[in-house]
Order: sequence, then structure tokens, then C-alpha cells
Amino acid sequence: MSSESKSPSAATPINDRTLPADRQRIGFVGPEGAGKTTVATMVADRLSDRTDVATVGEAATFFEQPSASPENIGPLGVHWTVVDHSPGTDSLETAGDTLDTVFVVVTPEMLDRVAAYECVIDQLDADVFLVVNRFEERHRGRLRDFDGPELAEYFYEDSSVAAAVSDGTVPKLEERTMEAMLLESLQAERLDIAEAMAALERGRRSIVNVEVESDASALAVARSFRENGYATDFFRCNCRCHDGHVLARTRTPFESE
Repeated sequence: MSSESKSPSAATPINDRTLPADRQRIGFVGPEGAGKTTVATMVADRLSDRTDVATVGEAATFFEQPSASPENIGPLGVHWTVVDHSPGTDSLETAGDTLDTVFVVVTPEMLDRVAAYECVIDQLDADVFLVVNRFEERHRGRLRDFDGPELAEYFYEDSSVAAAVSDGTVPKLEERTMEAMLLESLQAERLDIAEAMAALERGRRSIVNVEVESDASALAVARSFRENGYATDFFRCNCRCHDGHVLARTRTPFESE
């Protein structure tokens, strides 16, 4: 379940002084050899630049675990946990309702194995997205025709990534950002700024997502939300038509004081 699925209904407007700090647990699953741990590690590393993040599973070996505190929950007031599940579906089957979002990581050759994960995730109260690793342009048609979870991100084949993992260091991607998966986890639905502001004001959304074409427009959109009392943060994406997204949410009690 995303942050949105946990928000009150439109009939129960959100009070920004009583809304608890959001806790977002994102899980990474996939077959052996898909690069699941690599993706989870890169996401956790990017998150750690913003806020404290707890990491569970093999990906945790790349990090010193922080002690979460209200001072280190980032601009949006979110406590993040990245869960790197063991390969296969067994550990996912016992996850219960502990995950908010699940990312199924596969290579293009493994797309036919996604259905097995979907069957398990359907039993959980969690959103699901697809992440394709070791992507090549020749796979674009197959990916476009794939009938499965919505694509959150794809990553090109990159020998430097495998080399970094072998050395026990966190891989760095020079030309792509990991942030798209974070914003999908928090709020996948895009609204224009007027719709987003109205959704927050009327209690229909606890968090909103507005696409922005440039850094300048991101600053302007974020300023509008902040002036109306909402917490904001900017997330870059890998789309060619815009630079990123401004997310805004109702402030937590800690932030409102």
C-alpha cells in the first residue's frame, strides 16, 4: 500500500497536526541473478543522501545502519526502510502487510517469471512495480508489449556496476537517477499544481505528485506548497520530457511544532 492508500477518505479531512510521520517500507524481490541486491543498494544509497534509511537483507552489508530520529526523516517526514528479500518468492510470502511497495527486479530475459511474484503480491496490501535491469535497446519492443506491473525504471547494462559490487562498494550511475522509484512508492499519480493543492486542502490526498519541466519550475511549485503549509521535496527522474517531480504532503506533528 502506498502512502496514498493509507490516507483518510475525502469525508475525513486530514489535520496536519495529528497526521503521524509516514513510514515507508519498500521491498525488492526477484530471481537469482537479476541484480535485485544491486538495485536495492543503489536506492538505499540515494535515500541516505536525503535522510536516515534502515536497510534489511543482503543490501544492508553495504551500509552502517543509522539510528532513526525525528531530526533525520527528510523534508517529507518519511521514515524509510529498504528490504532486500532473498531471491524467489518464499520470503515475500511471509512478508504479510509489512511492505508498502514491492519492486520486482528482473532482466529482460526473466520477464516471464514476473507472474509468479505478482501472484504472491496480490495477497499483500502493497503496490507493485517492475524494474528491468541490464536493459538494452533491442529489448524495448518486448518491454513495451509486456503485460504485467507498471514499469518504474530500467537500467542499462553497465560493467562498472558489477565491478563495484564485486569490490564491495555501492555502484554509482553517472547518467541515471534512482529517485523515480522513490516517488512512485510515495505517490504514483500525477496531478497539475491546482489539482494537487485542492486535493491536499480538501483532504482527498495526504501526498501529491506534480511533474516539473525544469529546476526553475520546481522551485516555484515547491514554494507554492510551502507557502500553504505543506512539506515538499524534489525528485529527479529519467524521463526526457521533464526534469522531475515535486512531492508535497501534509506536515507531521513534529514538523508543525
